[in-house]
Amino acid sequence: MPVSDDVVDRHLAELAQRRRSEGTIYARRRALARMAAAIGVPLLRAAPDDLTEWLDDLEVIDNTIVHYASHARCFYRWAVRKRLVDVNPMDEVIVPVLVRGLPRPISEEDLMRAIAGAPQPIRIWLVLAGWAGLRCCEIAPLRRENVLDTATPPVLLIAPDATKGRRGRIVPLCSFAVAELHLAGMPRAGYIFRRADGRPGANRPAVISHATAAYLHESGIDATIHQARHRFGTKTYQAKKDLRLVQDLMGHADPATTAGYAAYCQADGIDAVEALPVPARLRAVGE
Repeated sequence: MPVSDDVVDRHLAELAQRRRSEGTIYARRRALARMAAAIGVPLLRAAPDDLTEWLDDLEVIDNTIVHYASHARCFYRWAVRKRLVDVNPMDEVIVPVLVRGLPRPISEEDLMRAIAGAPQPIRIWLVLAGWAGLRCCEIAPLRRENVLDTATPPVLLIAPDATKGRRGRIVPLCSFAVAELHLAGMPRAGYIFRRADGRPGANRPAVISHATAAYLHESGIDATIHQARHRFGTKTYQAKKDLRLVQDLMGHADPATTAGYAAYCQADGIDAVEALPVPARLRAVGE
């Protein structure tokens, strides 16, 4: 079967036509480039054994292996649909089970300290994550037209093509977040956060993630901007005890993801374990 030199570019072009996010296309390109360099055969000639050996040789955690395997599986599914290969070789590859970890919210002390000393636009990025639950991929392409700060109540419109899983949503804005957006300065139209290099278009989500991480670590805070989003999820659940509400606010496709935020609201659990009988206090040695 002939192998086209531009097969990856064709695949990525179709992703763009299907309006997949820039971050998804970038991650797919990197994953396929790494796979092509590792397996030692053209992508369209890879057998299940080649792909199994490639995944086995990766010195990364299981969840990262799942991530790479997902990119490979989607590429070969496309190749089957385009009749470039007869079968998807990833169908015979055993992949670890994805382990869904619990949220790790930034502490209130660290977040308030970070906000107090952060320069713009890092300060407003942290506010949008910690008080509106936005991901970096949602902050980067945020447009002035989607900040309805004069509505009652004020809200953010998260466009389907600007978020993970293409799940658009409406996020209410608290008065603090509205005030911070005004202090940060918003243009009359277009992207709120212009690129530092002066080029047109939105920032890459990685730019926001890396810049914020660098600031936090330089400030002695062991956290990330995504942990500010986790803080939003845990605090909104603690306030309302409503998983469906938090699922909608966070933009989760799977309610099981949202359920992890309930783990940080354990007032009843604390009362229960404190009520457990304990042995009488032992006499100290020498008494």
